[in-house]
Amino acid sequence: MFFSDIAQSVGSTSMLPPVPGLSSESFASAVMRIARFRGQTVVVKLGGSAMEDPAATHACLLSVVTLNHLGIPVVLVHGGGKPIDRAMAEAGLTPRKVAGRRYTDDATLAIVVRVLKDEINLGIVAQLRDLGCNAVADSGILYGKRLQIPGPDNLPVDLGHVGKVTQVDRTAITGLLRQNTVPVIPSLAHGKDGGWLNVNADTAASAVAGALKANKAIFLTDTPGVLRDRNNPASLLAKLTETECRELIATGVIDGGMVPKVEACFEALEAGANAALILDGRVRFSLLDVFLHDTFSGTEITR
Repeated sequence: MFFSDIAQSVGSTSMLPPVPGLSSESFASAVMRIARFRGQTVVVKLGGSAMEDPAATHACLLSVVTLNHLGIPVVLVHGGGKPIDRAMAEAGLTPRKVAGRRYTDDATLAIVVRVLKDEINLGIVAQLRDLGCNAVADSGILYGKRLQIPGPDNLPVDLGHVGKVTQVDRTAITGLLRQNTVPVIPSLAHGKDGGWLNVNADTAASAVAGALKANKAIFLTDTPGVLRDRNNPASLLAKLTETECRELIATGVIDGGMVPKVEACFEALEAGANAALILDGRVRFSLLDVFLHDTFSGTEITR
């Protein structure tokens, strides 16, 4: 596929050489297929093992740049769980879980903010710019409040500086998109006291997709998508409705770590996104496949 050839040929930040074996007809067909989505906003959440694989990350960012050049507005939202865990280990801190969620005390929050905002976010922006795309690090977009979940006694569980998004600065994002700029947003929110809150990246992406009424909310993760049999990748369910997903959750087909991913899709749809997709971010150019082919590696969920 010609996008794979392009990725292999990227050796500098300037001009790309011709792609061997690419016919003019194939190029025209590919561009025409993608152009159907011109002007339709896409929110992409980058996370999981996809961020641990440099080749997969490069393919994702090159896909974002390609879509941007072809007139598809893209917003990139990212987390950084594994780099945060490594940074905490280096600082001698042990991650603490409360009710299955990461507890974020003052020391942990300082590391989370540094890794997400000052390291990963700026690194992604630098890579996008090297690939020829105008990108902006934007950590002032999300606002939230402390997340409270009920404990066994139905009393609120204290998770520290963990938050949920209550407001998205839609005006700021759309302003950047009108300038053909890719906003790169870390999963951090401003709290009422002006301090930072650690936000789940999936729910952050859902909030952004809903606020923008995005055509697609795309979650790049480290699974093939929703499987009828988790041990059989060939049992991938390519298209599901929200109702069908809820039935699969009730019957235990969707379980474990896939449940919060699917629920993030529900949140995006409820907030106003047209469709939500769970893609295997380990598959190079899985993001572009959504726009180039009728079938792709992942699951699309609609209302």
